[in-house]
Amino acid sequence: MRAFAVWSFGEAPALHDLPVPAAGGAFLLRVAYAGVNPLDNNNLARLTANSAYPYVLGIDFAGVVERVPAGGSDLHAGDRVFGMARTHGAYAEYTAVTPGARSEPLARIPGGVTDEQAAALPTAAVTALRTVDLLGVAAGQRLVVMGATGGVGGYAVQMALSRGAHVIATVRGDADEARRLGAKEVYDTAAVEVVSALRAAHPDGVDAVLDLVSGPDAIRGDAEFIKPGGRLVSTIFAADEGWFAGRQITARNSASNANPLLSPQGLTEVASMLADGTITARIRSTADLADAGQVLAKLRNGGLRGKAVIRL
Repeated sequence: MRAFAVWSFGEAPALHDLPVPAAGGAFLLRVAYAGVNPLDNNNLARLTANSAYPYVLGIDFAGVVERVPAGGSDLHAGDRVFGMARTHGAYAEYTAVTPGARSEPLARIPGGVTDEQAAALPTAAVTALRTVDLLGVAAGQRLVVMGATGGVGGYAVQMALSRGAHVIATVRGDADEARRLGAKEVYDTAAVEVVSALRAAHPDGVDAVLDLVSGPDAIRGDAEFIKPGGRLVSTIFAADEGWFAGRQITARNSASNANPLLSPQGLTEVASMLADGTITARIRSTADLADAGQVLAKLRNGGLRGKAVIRL
């Protein structure tokens, strides 16, 4: 099978011919599309001499069940499915997923959702749903999404709007996209000093902040426009929870690999949101497997808006 993989430590990822995974007690899946996430670049950077090689990049995928493991399952050969393949990777014509594995959820793709759309969902959409839940977003509340046009941010904006929140977006050079998502206020960090602008626009403070971009120092500036009793979530573990607590703000760091919604139920929920129009997949780029390296480089350099998928 063709796969975009690192053959050995120190080598750059490239297109390789690899054996189809020996699924054994796992589902064997033929991949139609793989979703691209910042996590893919992060995992590539974390490879060491002790990592398992060849290492196939990617986690999110959509495709078809080729073989069901012994022991029975509610999934059958030929079912359209999507999910996460952490062990065998997703940038490949075939992958394998262990049934019931906490880190490798799998679910059917509902009618009305394409394979391409489904591949854009798992990591970003489920992360967005978790953060919106953690923040307790509700009707009438003011939510700031910092980094609103990225993969997670775009889904979070749409989910919060569906709950009746007043969504305020911060972006960098992509204000029109945030407005198309439905954000009621948009602040471009390339044009304004966001902390001062938000403090002036909301002198009583906002209810909640989802900060997808700020590091440990910059994120403290969020406290200047969050009201006492407000809430903050960071997806990059930048928030000093004790420091914010001292300012009457409940801060949480939300890790994607510890998300309880990474489950068949969580996948089904976000796919249902896509099917009923609550969210859109926002796919901005579809590339062939041979071009995966260019897509990852563009994502790494900040040149990719919305979601990208790789066509197998």
